[in-house]
Amino acid sequence: MAARRFAALVGIVFLFLGILGFFYSNLFGLFHLNTPQNVIHLVAGVLGLLASSYVGYAYRFAQVLGIVFLTLAVLGVLTRDTLGLMPAGLAENVLHFAVGAIALYVGYVVIESGGPSRSSRAV
Repeated sequence: MAARRFAALVGIVFLFLGILGFFYSNLFGLFHLNTPQNVIHLVAGVLGLLASSYVGYAYRFAQVLGIVFLTLAVLGVLTRDTLGLMPAGLAENVLHFAVGAIALYVGYVVIESGGPSRSSRAV
């Protein structure tokens, strides 16, 4: 249930963030949003909500999301503009690192109680 809740929560937050980004380009004075980021947030939100319907998909979603967000954090530190697609300040990099680390924890460490065994939950 934890992986499904995580996928649903991330889905809702990313959908909200993706929509909000089209109206505010500077969120809370810390996060700079642009169209590519908004589209990525919307896609991740929809995928998260879809993945929350089945525990195997929720685990895979968390694993992929963790890898993608940690990659974004590293690219943001190294390039400062994430390959010219999106601005990457300190706040964005910290947030990408935190979301990526939590997603990897949920995707690889958390085991559902009463759910499928670790070896049978791969999709």
